[in-house]
Amino acid sequence: MKIGGNDILSRTEHPNLDDVRSRPFLKWAGGKRTLIPEIVKRIPKFFNDYWEPFLGGGAVFFALDNLIRSANLSDVNSELVLTYQVVRNDPVALISYLQEHAKRHSKPHYLQVRKQSISNNPVEVAARFIYLNKTCFNGLYRVNKSGQFNVPMGTYRNPTICDAENLCAVSEVLQKANMRLGDFSKIRPRAADFIYADPPYDGAFSSYDSSGFTEDDQKRLRDIAIEWHNTGAFIMISNADSPLIQELYSRQPFALHSVTAPRNINSNANGRGPVAELLITTYE
Repeated sequence: MKIGGNDILSRTEHPNLDDVRSRPFLKWAGGKRTLIPEIVKRIPKFFNDYWEPFLGGGAVFFALDNLIRSANLSDVNSELVLTYQVVRNDPVALISYLQEHAKRHSKPHYLQVRKQSISNNPVEVAARFIYLNKTCFNGLYRVNKSGQFNVPMGTYRNPTICDAENLCAVSEVLQKANMRLGDFSKIRPRAADFIYADPPYDGAFSSYDSSGFTEDDQKRLRDIAIEWHNTGAFIMISNADSPLIQELYSRQPFALHSVTAPRNINSNANGRGPVAELLITTYE
């Protein structure tokens, strides 16, 4: 199929979620692994390029691998973007660094690595990022106002710090991806491209980066999503089922789909369990 002279990737069936080449290499608070079946049921019937401007753990990108011809992945977290670039470009060197972290893993080593200044060596930066991610509490990424990572160590008995096989598989999948640092407003999708946006949820912690993600940012995302829609792109947004989000997306071109997802990250055990979330689309 072609739209505007471009070949469009079409599908007649949902992808087989058991037939994927790789899986997310990071633990990510708010990651979409548990919502993947609901997301897959609602992806466009065809699309051209894939865009994900809130990359995080990339669960949706990896799940849709077999349907994606070319991907554009971005985030405002500079260490995260650099880590993806290193996994794509130099997985062998990265694996060597991670194996060393695995040998030395302990609370003193964790605290030492956490307080280290950021190196000029991209592979060292990526290895530090993955090591802290795999061993910190619940895979949270939280920084203080100075931009310093400040999550305590988790209580895992035997964390998987270096999954060499999956890192090599991820590297292969990422060969078709362009990765860049930047705000979601900077992406430029074209007609029939598919954008999946997973911003920090309304009401969730906002320390993903030192500037946070505010109510004004939620409104800005809604407005830019309308601009993307006007170019002919297909948009899906996930967010909390909150009064603010219900109001922001209550009008065309948006359609709201209520889904249920488990919530496992809460300091109070009574606050864990199934919660209502929204998948918001601009297409049928």
